[in-house]
Amino acid sequence: MSEKDQAGQTNETAADGVPPVPATLEKWRSEGQTVDLLGTKIWYHDQGPKTDDAVFIVHGYPGSSWDFQGVVERIGPNTRTVVMDQRGFGLSEKPMDGDYHSNFTLMRQADLYDALADHLGLKSILLVAHDMGQTVGLELMARFEEGRTPFRIRHAILLDGSTLVDMCQPTPFQQQALASPSTALPEEMAWQDIYDIFPDSYSTESRARDDFDVLVTCQAHQIYYNQGSRIIGGIVHYLKEREEEFKRWSRTFFEFKKAPMTVIWGEQDPIAVIAMADRVKKNRPFTDLYKYPDSGHWPSIEFPDRIGDAVIARLGSV
Repeated sequence: MSEKDQAGQTNETAADGVPPVPATLEKWRSEGQTVDLLGTKIWYHDQGPKTDDAVFIVHGYPGSSWDFQGVVERIGPNTRTVVMDQRGFGLSEKPMDGDYHSNFTLMRQADLYDALADHLGLKSILLVAHDMGQTVGLELMARFEEGRTPFRIRHAILLDGSTLVDMCQPTPFQQQALASPSTALPEEMAWQDIYDIFPDSYSTESRARDDFDVLVTCQAHQIYYNQGSRIIGGIVHYLKEREEEFKRWSRTFFEFKKAPMTVIWGEQDPIAVIAMADRVKKNRPFTDLYKYPDSGHWPSIEFPDRIGDAVIARLGSV
């Protein structure tokens, strides 16, 4: 796969202080493909038999499809599993002109997921959604309730995310970005500044892992690709959109009844705090809630086998 930016030149070569792309990320990228959806070039990974039923994964901020690489591997080759890079993330298109409202709204991201499902001929899905993608997933769930999706949701698995934005604990990076315009920066961020976005959102146990640097390096490279650091701050304005649409998305979280819903949360998440999960359970008592005391904000990276097994256990949902 070509790793060239919009000017035709890669920005992942031997820049000072930028480590090589780890092999696990190289492999993931090589397995995907790009499609034009609604005028946007979208990269996606599609594993398994090409049936009209799939595990449909929505990643979070500031991550990418790669955050679910281990989950996809755990689910295995006999189950169709689709995960894309949202607009502005990973290997998908990263527009530099315009602002958040013209490029990256959660509603627009949901439109792209609808379009991808339609492009792939998906008629039913097991939805998995994390972080910013949790809210995109809830928008898809709301549209499903309204009869406006090309697919039927037969189970929804929602991971750590601050849809309940009134309880969110933004990071210093997010706070600074929210106080700034949502347009692209004139220059790329330094590699170390990109890398430093991530570590504090992991659990203590995860930060002690031998492969922790590799995990964070993969995430940082997905931002670094195609000058994504110029726009990653502007995308933080999705927190404001959550405020504007709070009634719609919180109602779906608390009252969704058209399919079973499982909620999985890391207790050490410093951003989407565990009290959010408790609030969902209080308002929707029949929610399946699982808490991981040894996980931070990234359960699909920190414990991909657990998330994969949770998906496998729910493949029979109808």
